[in-house]
Amino acid sequence: MVMKPEPIFAGVEALRERFGPGKAVLLSPHGEPLTSALARKLSAEDHLILVCGRYEGVDQRVADHLADLEVSIGDYVLTGGELPALVLVDAVARFLPGVLGDPLASSRDSFEEGLLEAPQYTRPRTFRGHAVPDVLLSGDHAAIEKWRREEATRRTVERRPDLANKKLTPGKGVE
Repeated sequence: MVMKPEPIFAGVEALRERFGPGKAVLLSPHGEPLTSALARKLSAEDHLILVCGRYEGVDQRVADHLADLEVSIGDYVLTGGELPALVLVDAVARFLPGVLGDPLASSRDSFEEGLLEAPQYTRPRTFRGHAVPDVLLSGDHAAIEKWRREEATRRTVERRPDLANKKLTPGKGVE
């Protein structure tokens, strides 16, 4: 089943009439991969209009003549675009002011500098014989930052060598 273009065009055009020329984003396995850098870029838009296909997707004329951008959330196919739309909303919202408690939090997340985050720990200091690394309890902020950077690099090379080999853009993540 392929969704007809008429109702999709009518819906997007009605939204644009009411709210202005928002960027229409078609969620599709054919689209540009959703990355942290793309989410940050989309967060700068006044508003987004998300277009979700179902089963076989939408008539190609929607992608060719209505959508400003096609976005994919991964190399797999789902029955519809609703879940990818939720993923995109969450990824974009993290970059909007006031969404996270700490305004700098999103700049320290995985992928922002091309690395996965370092391991995170909390209390108790020891749980079932497994202790928090001593450096994190040292109070030496420079040593803690060095440890975090080394662990982030080690973890990325070990778990996501594809990221370790990509070009890094400071403040914009992996491109």
